[in-house]
Order: sequence, then structure tokens, then C-alpha cells
Amino acid sequence: MHGERATTGDLGVAKGSWSELFRNGLGLYSALVIGGIAMNATQMLVIAIIMPTIVRDIGGASFYTWAAMLYTIGSIVGGASTGMVWGRLGARCAYTLGAGVFALGTLCCALAPNIGALIAARSVQGWAGGLVSGSGMALITSVFDSRLRTRIIAISQGTFTACHLSGPIVGGMFAAMHWWRGSFWMMAPLMLVFAGLAYCKIPDRLSREAGSSRFAGVPFFRFGTLGAGVLCVAGSGSVPGIAPRILLIMTAVALVGLTFRLDRRAADNLFPRGALSLNIPIGLALWILALHGMTQTSVTLFLPLLLQVVHQVSPLVINFLSIVISIGWTTGTFTVSGWSGKRERLALAAGPVLAATGLACLTAAALLPGLALMTASAFVMGIGIGIYNVHLVARAMDSVAADEQRTTAAALASVRSIGTAFGAAIAGVVANIAGLGGATEPAAVGHAVTAVYMFCCIPFGLAALLMFRFIRVAFGNPGPVPALAGLERRAQ
Repeated sequence: MHGERATTGDLGVAKGSWSELFRNGLGLYSALVIGGIAMNATQMLVIAIIMPTIVRDIGGASFYTWAAMLYTIGSIVGGASTGMVWGRLGARCAYTLGAGVFALGTLCCALAPNIGALIAARSVQGWAGGLVSGSGMALITSVFDSRLRTRIIAISQGTFTACHLSGPIVGGMFAAMHWWRGSFWMMAPLMLVFAGLAYCKIPDRLSREAGSSRFAGVPFFRFGTLGAGVLCVAGSGSVPGIAPRILLIMTAVALVGLTFRLDRRAADNLFPRGALSLNIPIGLALWILALHGMTQTSVTLFLPLLLQVVHQVSPLVINFLSIVISIGWTTGTFTVSGWSGKRERLALAAGPVLAATGLACLTAAALLPGLALMTASAFVMGIGIGIYNVHLVARAMDSVAADEQRTTAAALASVRSIGTAFGAAIAGVVANIAGLGGATEPAAVGHAVTAVYMFCCIPFGLAALLMFRFIRVAFGNPGPVPALAGLERRAQ
């Protein structure tokens, strides 16, 4: 709340009001952050709705998932490259480059004559979308002080939730018109306007600050190992047999781990120093975000199957529980975004506990008749994530040196997306071990989904443990935690 004061000096400062985001010249930057997230999220979500129409028009059913998968991979690499691009080009040109390439990729999607061209265009579009989103996070660290960061992060989450609701509507509208290309034609001019606005309005001062450190070259090898690792884990879902899937996931772990190891020793690092350390706030924050991303995607991935097969829910509302989680997340985020002092610490501690409680109740209610308990559980899970996430992200941004804040801001989203990719792959393996396979019987599907949700309690539990460690490190008393010592050594 505006005017609230922290009761203890190391626990936080008073938070600004919502109106301050749009006063004193900050309105433009708020619009850039919100607009970039909205456009990236819309293009990320709409493809699932229009893909059947695309396949009927230009073929490529065997590559059905690739348009979404390569967009996600491109987005992760694009987000990771934000710090490097800002360092080489400056804030203004980096933002303009991301928006311009996004518009170009979107136009190429609209003009794609076949599925191969569409997939290639989606890869380019994904990289640019990741750069735009990462630039938005970097802009938050550049122009919004600590008092306002939780506010703008809350609005960013609200924007993503709005896109979660509007994306299927937009996609459904163009699918109903049998004009899937229209969803891309609609977005391209907006991105061009966005690029022009960024170039004209981002001040020279900010560009000089961002471009004060210029790197000698582009780290293609690290981009390659990161992209290949995410491709392995994403592609594991299309490989028949449990053993090949596990092998691909292990390969992905090795490649992504190699990327972080090389990056830690590089002068032009893509991720903040100590990105995997359990002894500093940024390392802990990245682990927590990855684990929660892993869990949330595993839960939401199987909710439509559970609802349709076990609970006989109409396909028209098959995603409603996933939307409930997003609404809960946004509700929790807006509720606590003005908290500081002891209440901020309470939000960080209580969030993972609430989320784990919601997941446990959702698991217990998965096979029960009726949807009321499942809906309430999903909402509680979403609230728990929202309560902790906004303060965790803001604290992580504040915990690093000034010259790493932009890299850190972009890495927060990229690492969460990496966790999401691993979560989807591991959940698929668990479901198949539990007997899902090609099963369509309610009993078999219910058993497999319950097994996935029970497995998800493990990363949620680890995230809660790490959150208590994060609170001790970020707010003082960072004593060693013996139970985490082995994990720390393996991470390094």
C-alpha cells in the first residue's frame, strides 16, 4: 500500500502506488513493457488454436507441435541474449531490433507457403519475442526503482493472464473464419509501431548506459548448446519408448548444464554470475523459478486430458482450470505487490506453502466427482505462486550488481521457461510409466494423471525448501544448510 513503511531496515522499503507507474514520464516505459509481453504472449498462445486450420491448409501434420516448440526454444535463446544485445547495441537499438525482427518473423508466418517455412519463421519470431520480453524486464531494472518494481511486475503478470484469456478467443475467431494467416497479419503492424515507438522514445542516456560494455563476439557455441539442450528435452515428447525419452532428457540436462558452466567462466556472460549457486539470492531465485515452472507446466499440461476423459467436460471449456490457476496467480500478485517489510517476508514464506497445499488438494480431488474442489484447489495453487513470485523476482533483481541487473532480469524469464520445458518432458515420462500410453479409459487416465501430480509435489517441496533458504540469505542470517550442500556441489 502506498505510504507503508518497512518496520525493519533490511526487510524492504515502502512501495509506490499504482498511479506512479504512469506519472513522471514512466507511462511510456510501462506501455513498452506491457505491450511487449502482450504481443509475445499472444503469439505464444494463439498457435494452439489455429494449428489445426494451418495443417488443413498447407499440410505438415507430422510437424504439428514444431511451430509451438521452436517458438519456445527461440524465445528462451532470445531472452538469454538480451544482456548481450543490450551491451552491444544499447537499449534503444536492442528494443527496436527485437520488435522489428518480431514483425518480420510474423509477416513471414503470414506468407508461409508450407509448414517448413512456417516453422522457420516461428523460430525467428520466437527469438525476437524472447528478446522483446527480456528487454521489457531489463527496462524494469533500468527505469523503475525498487519501490515500483513489484507494481510493474504485477501488471506484467496481469497482462499475461489477459492474453491467456484472449489468445484462444483471437485464435478461435480466425480459425472460424478459416483465415489463420489473419492472426499474423493483425500483429505485424502493431509490432512495427512498437519498434518505432521504442526507437523514438527510449532516451539516449539509457542507450549509452546499456551500451557502455561492448563484447568482442557473439557466443554462438553457448547459444547452440542451450538451444540444442532445450530442443532435446522438447523433442523427447515425440519419441516412442521410455528409454529414448529418458536418454534425450539426460542429454538435455548435460547440454544446458554445459551452457551454464561455460557461461560462468565467460567474460560476456548470458546469465548472472552464480546462476546455479545456492548461497546467493539470484542462484536460489533461479532454482525456485525453474522448479515452479517445471511443476506448473506439468499440472496444466494434463488438466485438459483429466477434465475431458475423467470428468467428461466439454471441449469448449477444457482449459478453464488452467485459466483458474492464472487468475489465482494474478490475484495473489496484485494483492501482495504493495507489501513490504515483514509482510513481504511473509509473502515469500507463505507462497510456496499455499501453492503446495493447492497442488496436494488438486491431486487428492483429481478423481472425485464434481469440479468444485478441483477449481478451489487450482485457485489456491495459483494464488500461492502469485504471492511469492512478484517479491522473489523483485528481490532477485535487487540482489545483483548494477552491471548485471539487465542480464538478471532477462534470465529470470528464460530460466523459468527452461524449467517449463523440462517439466513437460518429465511429466510425459512419468505418465507413460504410470500406464497412460494410448489409454482412453477414465480409470487409466485418472491413474496416470494422479501419478504425475504426485510426482510434481517433489519439485514443489524442493522449491519451498529453497525459498526458506532464500529468505535467510536475502534478509540476513545466511547460514549453511547441510541438506543442500550436495545439491550445491552438483550444480557447480
